[in-house]
Amino acid sequence: MTSALVLGAAGGVGRAIVARLAAGGTHVVAVDQDPTVRQLPDAHAVLVGDATEPAVIGRAFDAAPEAPTVLVHALLHELRAPLGELTAPQWHRVFDVGLVSAWQAAAELVRRKGAGPASVVLVGSVHAHGAAPGCAPYAVAKAGLGALARAAATEWGPLGVRTNVVEPGFVPVERNAHRWRDAAARARVEADYPLGRLCSPEEIADVVAFLAGPSSSYVNGVCLPVDGGYLAALPEVTKGGAAGPRP
Repeated sequence: MTSALVLGAAGGVGRAIVARLAAGGTHVVAVDQDPTVRQLPDAHAVLVGDATEPAVIGRAFDAAPEAPTVLVHALLHELRAPLGELTAPQWHRVFDVGLVSAWQAAAELVRRKGAGPASVVLVGSVHAHGAAPGCAPYAVAKAGLGALARAAATEWGPLGVRTNVVEPGFVPVERNAHRWRDAAARARVEADYPLGRLCSPEEIADVVAFLAGPSSSYVNGVCLPVDGGYLAALPEVTKGGAAGPRP
């Protein structure tokens, strides 16, 4: 049985990823600092802890019945503040959660894996391509995931490790409920997407499962937008839109 680690498993997208991988027969170790991760019915093992800490990552790998060959990183730390008012510790925290922990966990997978193939899937964002005002650290961290995937594809590809990024557009989950539960607010966001609707967490999970599995065995170092055509359309997004104004 394939074993997978899902970091950030308690979030809306993370929960959907756990369910999708488990439904496909994967043994899933779910990791999150949020204790509600214990309530996930599909996880085979659960670890509550800060995945920026190497010791937590080590315990997560140890919780799998065999060396995991799939790693999904869905961690994020949102911070809204004007660019000129940010502090160095604020930048460091966003980077530690959203970028450095991805590298730490992926490097641990490479150290522990056997001779067969492995897949690392990083959950990025369309914010990697255009930042909203007040969200600079988040956007820079998400852009960094793409660079990390390309570097990992180059260095770890010869070892049989593929590394790719899924870049969702706006996904309605609990943490952004104020943007979609109100019908008028939801309509404003949906208007930015050529498909005319928002993406579900399950649709992101389907793409993650594809990149994690053998059907994508020659896909490596790719950033794949899953955004309903948002980036392709280059919409004029006003303040309060899905991803903010573009340069």
